[in-house]
Amino acid sequence: MHSSKKVFLTGGTGLIGKELWAPLTQAGFDVYALTIDEHMPAVPGVTWIKGNLFDDALLAQTFAQIKPAYLLNMAWAATGDYQTSNINFEFVRAGLSLLKHFAANGGRRAVFAGTCFEYAFKDTPIKETDPVNPPNVYACCKNTLRELAQCFCHANAVSFGYGRIFYVYGRGEHEKRLTASIINALKAGKPVQVNHAQLAKDYMYAKDIAAAFTALLDSDVQGTVNICTGKGVSLAEYARTVARLMGREDLLDLKNLPTDQPASIVGDNTRLTREVGFTPRYSLEEAFKEIL
Repeated sequence: MHSSKKVFLTGGTGLIGKELWAPLTQAGFDVYALTIDEHMPAVPGVTWIKGNLFDDALLAQTFAQIKPAYLLNMAWAATGDYQTSNINFEFVRAGLSLLKHFAANGGRRAVFAGTCFEYAFKDTPIKETDPVNPPNVYACCKNTLRELAQCFCHANAVSFGYGRIFYVYGRGEHEKRLTASIINALKAGKPVQVNHAQLAKDYMYAKDIAAAFTALLDSDVQGTVNICTGKGVSLAEYARTVARLMGREDLLDLKNLPTDQPASIVGDNTRLTREVGFTPRYSLEEAFKEIL
């Protein structure tokens, strides 16, 4: 292990977080991961820290003991009424608390996870320099934390990167998410209805997202970076790929119903590929084969 590459990780058990263990340790990071879960698997290179992100005293004590050079903040609520919940404001406070204790103990490089929903959507690829227009509390709090974190890091000589995630799918999804709902229905022999099959979105496999964040953390690239493939996949193609691999295309009911949603929500990943030097590895079919 390289003590100079200690990283304090939050959100390390989520859809993307659990995919970070491998790329982080492979990149030489000594991972200290905060979790509220009681029982965590033994992972070489990962030290689990039992505690709550909202416990400021615990954060102060932990950073003083570990003194990590890196901070990767992936934690946020993303289920239930998360788009409107007041818990979002607590994550803003916690994010600033992380930075305060990180900087006070010699931290050098912090990377936070954001969302494409901070942007004002449009039908052409979205660049990091495009306007933001958060439509709900969740996106507003994410963007507010980014602004405050950038200001704090600039004032305290901490390198800061911010990865805006577009659409994610992966292993062990919540049953109400798109991939899990399609797979579970097809497994049960039930029809799958997709109402707006014409819409295209920028889907990226959680493993690729984790690898992209590892590369961003291990770089000196600052500011916002889109974490995306740069390509749109229609909901029809998405559902067909899963159904074809399961041999149940007969159960798909694809409809192109009218909607006020943008026809395409795709990110421009030029900064990710050229500056960070990361290119997504998985095709949609390869990822679904792993998930299945």
